[in-house]
Amino acid sequence: MNTVAEIVRLPKEPFLDIFAKGLLLTVFTIVLTGISIQAKAGGGDYCSSNFSLDNRSYAECQINFPTLDTGNDTQTNLYLLLADKGLVDFDISESIGPELYYGHDFPLSLQSLKQIAVNKVKNPNQDFLEQSEKSNYAEYCNSFYTGEKALEEALKLDPKLTPKERLQLIQFRGAIRSECIDSFGYDTPSVDTTSTKSTPTFPLKWSINAQPYADYILATQLFYLGKKSDFDSADNLYRALIDLETDNNAGLAWLVDTTNYMLIRTGINRSYQDGMGDYRYKSETVNPRLFLSTQEAIDTYLSRFKDGRYIASARGLQRRLYWLSGQDSKLITEIEWQINHPDSPLFNLDSRLLPEEIERRVFFADYDKLLDINKFNDPILLTSFALYRLRPTGSFNAMQPLTLTDLKQLKPKFKDRMDLYQYLLATYYLVQKNNPKQALDHLPKDVSTDVPTGKMSYSRFSQYVLKARALQEMGDINEANALWHRLHQLPKQPFQNTITELALALQADQSNNYSKLFGNNATIKSQTLKMRIIKYSADPALLKQIADSSSNTDTVGAEARYALLTKSLLHGRYSDFLNYKKDYLPKNSKEYLGYDSVDETLQHLPSFSEFNWQGKKISPNLICQDLTTTVTRLSKNPKDRLQQICLTEFMYDTSISYYFEDYDQDYHTVAQSGSNYRYPYLGDIPSRFKGQTLNRLDIYKSIFASNRDDELSAYALHRAIGCFASSGNNQCSDEDVDMSVRKAWFKRLKSDFKNTSWAQNQKYYW
Repeated sequence: MNTVAEIVRLPKEPFLDIFAKGLLLTVFTIVLTGISIQAKAGGGDYCSSNFSLDNRSYAECQINFPTLDTGNDTQTNLYLLLADKGLVDFDISESIGPELYYGHDFPLSLQSLKQIAVNKVKNPNQDFLEQSEKSNYAEYCNSFYTGEKALEEALKLDPKLTPKERLQLIQFRGAIRSECIDSFGYDTPSVDTTSTKSTPTFPLKWSINAQPYADYILATQLFYLGKKSDFDSADNLYRALIDLETDNNAGLAWLVDTTNYMLIRTGINRSYQDGMGDYRYKSETVNPRLFLSTQEAIDTYLSRFKDGRYIASARGLQRRLYWLSGQDSKLITEIEWQINHPDSPLFNLDSRLLPEEIERRVFFADYDKLLDINKFNDPILLTSFALYRLRPTGSFNAMQPLTLTDLKQLKPKFKDRMDLYQYLLATYYLVQKNNPKQALDHLPKDVSTDVPTGKMSYSRFSQYVLKARALQEMGDINEANALWHRLHQLPKQPFQNTITELALALQADQSNNYSKLFGNNATIKSQTLKMRIIKYSADPALLKQIADSSSNTDTVGAEARYALLTKSLLHGRYSDFLNYKKDYLPKNSKEYLGYDSVDETLQHLPSFSEFNWQGKKISPNLICQDLTTTVTRLSKNPKDRLQQICLTEFMYDTSISYYFEDYDQDYHTVAQSGSNYRYPYLGDIPSRFKGQTLNRLDIYKSIFASNRDDELSAYALHRAIGCFASSGNNQCSDEDVDMSVRKAWFKRLKSDFKNTSWAQNQKYYW
């Protein structure tokens, strides 16, 4: 009962159907805030992967590292720190394997962390937090259903009620409506009413013993009507019950406990209702007396019901009241207390959701105002926010960075976690000052004796990763590599192996020695890294080795076969292509249609069906045969102009020409910080295939550059101009062609070949 879903109005069923149940809470939270926090914090739905060890600079859309980094979004750093604190664990199922979570979001996406994060410490309020399928995983609705069961148990404990009254009250509670029922379709009362032959009827006047429960049920009805909820009337009904004489009646004791607690919830909802404007919540529009009365209800409950069933939730609602009333200092203090008191009966954190709560309600609650870091006292919040404030000035939406003086003023607050303070100093020198030597002064000194032998915490692991990066920047490559090897040999916590495997893969890329990725002695398990090596780095010999040792349906082997065929063709190695086609094109290649494959086992494998291209008729005089015939003729005469055009038609009709596109690297290059050192990027090496890479525009230009006044030149001009269709961007190569040049092509097509259909139909040159 202490998450944002408590006070969100749930939309109707058709809208909800488009969302996965596990994402509802996140969606509702975003709706509640009314503004985008991602620009400051991070965590987009899909971001480009990062195959470099450089993670200092944050970009608007960026995949994170499993280390404490300035390039991470704040939620990721909080998750790692909470894991070290023992509040969160990451459950990667061995039966599924980590690659499911890595996918193309390498090394680590925030979505992966959210999906697999589990509470390591269960709080007394967990029953409210573990949303059920019946409640559609919304806390607001979960309490509607759990409250029904709790009332039924309480009625059994009241000896003054008759069996008939108990049944009528249970039926009365089962008959009330809520937005949860309306939205999610649970419109059948959960109470078994088979003992009655007709629709239940309820007394116009309840007995003196049943009336308090009936009033409670009426208040509950008013509370759970969503947009139609009448919290003022519910509050009045609850208040009439808070001081009932219980006389050791366990049922009434439950009722008094519950109604006192519900005063808090009605106060919270009334505050939100009064403060919610058109776009966002504004505390200044709420009557301050409402905040005071809600605070009084919290204080009263916690002092009066020291062993109450809702004490953890009531304390959690205190945190929400601080947020609603704009008391950020008290909110921070409460969160920090909770983090450090997991054994208390008042502990109420759902640690899986805590990073998002901290980010949205604390770090960036006021989007236009920078929060004073000195308001924090706990190393976890301090470290995460400090890393945000240490982002390079070139980072997207970067704030004024912390100075060394700022950091030194924070030192006393790290008295129990000096390792984190030293790490922040090292980060400051490496990221802000580009001074790896000074960074090393604040990191572990002796690699040979100081590296742990067991699993490392995420903060400890971050220290050694930062040390290896600093060594690389200083040029001590051998020492850095030795540290990477040592780290790779140690047992890992979830996701840590992505970094050590990336470091070793980068070493392999630079040395052209991939024994750690492929073969019997391979120690790198990441399929993501192997696939990238195959696509961008592997030479023919390595690709054949992989292909020969893998089955047709093996993902890595299939990628190696496809790479052999594609790279040989795009490098103009026509004879090699014909040999590879004979040896490595699957016999049932027509069935390999990518995601359109009928056979589900082929849907995530390359589209080998492309190589069955049957040719096309461009004009009565320009006829292309099938791909094998075209390439066979090119192998005998690479300058055959018609066959070159036919090859471009094959490239145009398939996706093969996009094989070398590397959106991950393109994005990373744009987002890179202004560091003096440039880290290697996996796959960013000169091609190990002989021959220049072919592209359509170069082929078109070579054909019409001969100045022959023939149909091939006209068609090549038409296609070359079409490379820039609609957007003006070159879709055929990386070359930037000035508009004046494209205009000259256009004029030549219109003048020299004016009688062709291509000239007559060409209206623009973009």
